[in-house]
Amino acid sequence: MKKNKFQISKLFRNDKFLIIFAFVCSCVLWFIFSQNSSEDTITTITDVPITVRLSQDATEDGMRVFSKSTDKASVSISGNKITVGSIKPEDILVTATQTGTISSMNSYALELKAEKNSNKSNYTILSVDPSFVNVYIDKYSEAQFKITDEIKDDFAVDETYYAGSHIYSTDTISVSGPETEVLKISKVALEGKITGQLKDSVTIDADVVLYGDRGEKITNDLLELSTDKVSVTVNVLPKKEVPIKAKFVNMPSDFDVDAKVKVEPSSIVVAGTELTLTTLPYVELSEIDFADIDPTEAKEFDMDVQLPSGCRNISNITKAKVKMDFNGYDKKQFKITDFNFKNVGQDSEATATTTDITVVIAGPEELLENLSADDITATVDLTDKGSAFVGATEAPATISVSGSSECWAVGSYTVNVTVEKKT
Repeated sequence: MKKNKFQISKLFRNDKFLIIFAFVCSCVLWFIFSQNSSEDTITTITDVPITVRLSQDATEDGMRVFSKSTDKASVSISGNKITVGSIKPEDILVTATQTGTISSMNSYALELKAEKNSNKSNYTILSVDPSFVNVYIDKYSEAQFKITDEIKDDFAVDETYYAGSHIYSTDTISVSGPETEVLKISKVALEGKITGQLKDSVTIDADVVLYGDRGEKITNDLLELSTDKVSVTVNVLPKKEVPIKAKFVNMPSDFDVDAKVKVEPSSIVVAGTELTLTTLPYVELSEIDFADIDPTEAKEFDMDVQLPSGCRNISNITKAKVKMDFNGYDKKQFKITDFNFKNVGQDSEATATTTDITVVIAGPEELLENLSADDITATVDLTDKGSAFVGATEAPATISVSGSSECWAVGSYTVNVTVEKKT
């Protein structure tokens, strides 16, 4: 008869055995773990942020903490292994508290204290390292400074080009930080160097440098600048000399401008893009209205020099003098009684209630001698009144001279008019 051999593997295929075996193992592990975890252990929690709390009086006085000797502390704690092993830096609050009166700028040594900062409380705080923190306290201040240009120009341009002055991305710098440090600043300068043979515009990033009263450079990590670099651009443009020309309105068609008009200066040097200069044959002055010219009085006019957009006035000439030669010219008065009308509504008719106007005609003396009132026409323009206008009004009259294209009317004229619907 065969004996049955005992096989352990069969036991692990038995459900009842497995249940009993698992229970026994759990009890053993619980006993071992509970015995070890009940023992207190000491550990150090590092990188705990330090919070500085100033008194209410100091805060209301505008005091701020601008620097600390360290931002993090290490805290030594004790407790069972399970608890201390779960403590994180955020579970502890380390504060530097004000022990004395802080009323002025200074460096202070403040004591560090640690306290629990979460619901994990089954441990003891033993110590904080360091036990004190040095802080720099002052009032906050902010000031605006106009930049001082100390850029070194070490470049050259061809004689057919023009290099403009420095253009900054900003011309003011804001500096903020401890009041004591901000008050030390007397100048904010831009420093850099532009070099080379330039034919195109160039931009560099210039350093922003702070200076004190004695010309010393100020470098302080506690000061914040709105920017520590400023873009400085030098525009390099082609240049060209162009003539200056007078511009007239209401000018007689046969008035000889070339012979009778002289402009001083006669030309100006301008800079601009190639396209702009190509399309700029001359610079035209502000308008001169012949209606404002009395040849017996007016001889010279000071006019503004206006350049097109994108041009630079290198000559820096903003005014030009227009001299007019009226030798042999005179003026004469004529009484006009007949009036023509312009832009009257189709269903309306206009009549002048002004019986006559006296107009001044200027021109060469020999032409004026042979001129009569019949050669002069006064045209009343009702455009501004609209085609539906009916009633009495005053309207401008344009004076024209027939038989002489060198004469013109001096002054402005109006005529009283009545407009009625046609019957």
